[in-house]
Amino acid sequence: MKKIIKTILFFFLASICSSVNAQIDYYNPTHYHGIFYGQPSSARATGMGLTTITLDGIENAFYNPATIGLTSEKINVHLNYALGSPVYKGSKYPFLGVSYRVNDKLVIGLSNLNWWDEKDSPWSTQIGAFNESVDSRSQSVYTLTGTYEVIPNLNIGISTNYLVDRSVNNNVTNSEFILSIGAIYDIEVNFIKAENVSNQKIRFAGSLVNALMKNRIEQTYEEHLNFRDLPIHATLGVAYQLTLPFNSSFTEGKRFFKGAENTVDLALHLQFRDVLAGPKDDIVNINHEYNSAFGIGAEAWFMDLIALRLGYYREKRPVGDDKREGIWATGHKKGLTWGFGVNLPLNKLTNGSIPFNSEVNFVTSKILDNYSENYTPPSYFTDRTFLFSMGINLKFVNKKQIPN
Repeated sequence: MKKIIKTILFFFLASICSSVNAQIDYYNPTHYHGIFYGQPSSARATGMGLTTITLDGIENAFYNPATIGLTSEKINVHLNYALGSPVYKGSKYPFLGVSYRVNDKLVIGLSNLNWWDEKDSPWSTQIGAFNESVDSRSQSVYTLTGTYEVIPNLNIGISTNYLVDRSVNNNVTNSEFILSIGAIYDIEVNFIKAENVSNQKIRFAGSLVNALMKNRIEQTYEEHLNFRDLPIHATLGVAYQLTLPFNSSFTEGKRFFKGAENTVDLALHLQFRDVLAGPKDDIVNINHEYNSAFGIGAEAWFMDLIALRLGYYREKRPVGDDKREGIWATGHKKGLTWGFGVNLPLNKLTNGSIPFNSEVNFVTSKILDNYSENYTPPSYFTDRTFLFSMGINLKFVNKKQIPN
């Protein structure tokens, strides 16, 4: 208990979750693989080394509830769609979230993130003695988030998350409520003392997903029962940003760039994720001994209209090499990520006819995964390595605002 309390007081840092599933001959991090270890609900974060907790918006609220406090618009609507997974290759991740600024201090949000397995998946579902192929599998998380600015530039957030697992077609095989907390604090700095450098800021962030530390769940189907692990994610992050002048002759006379700032905004994001062991010590999987993860991401916004992103991600995983037991696993999950985006000033371009502006982000890269060097995996794992993610953020403009 002392270790748990100490961990929370030091901004939620501990050890992380993974597991080996010998029945299907492949390492799988957790039962809730689609939600906790699949695609994040933000294409922007995916392109930046999966650095979620220092980015703004409802799309990152599952990882850090405080993120919605960074948005200035009255209403934000975010849609995200991702395709691809290291293990479940045809996985799809649709997301929808809405945040609403109640006043200068309080922001609330609702979101839904889903994982859908592909049809005719080669994987079977195992629940106790039940071990069969099924027509469909899915997982969902429904999140209600609230964030409050307790002092200037310090946002504290809390969320309730309802997890639903359907491992056998449309049958609910598990459902859980978990609580998450998070914080973000911005500080203006002047690290680089130069006339052409402005808006320097450093951001600190931390979150604890599954803050009540329920690390065991029951998965059931008909008379079959399985005890499974449930992750407790502790994450710390820091980001630094600044603004530089940027002039480009090719934008002159083009309506899209009319009125845009002649600047480039640069940012660097760092994130470390770990998992707490949790209170129950009768879990078969020693998840907390694996899966610490580190991500670094860089972003450049040119004239606040066009963004380029680059990142690196590394996740510690157990490595299986005992082929006699039929167990094999990936090496450490690692690799480069990249993405791009654009801000569309639709309200201005349509003279107010469209009541919102839009930010559109893409990731078109390779799935992060390295397979064991001493084992040749089936073609199912190596044929489809393309990762796609697209996010659309609608930022609603005050009706009284007159476009320039």
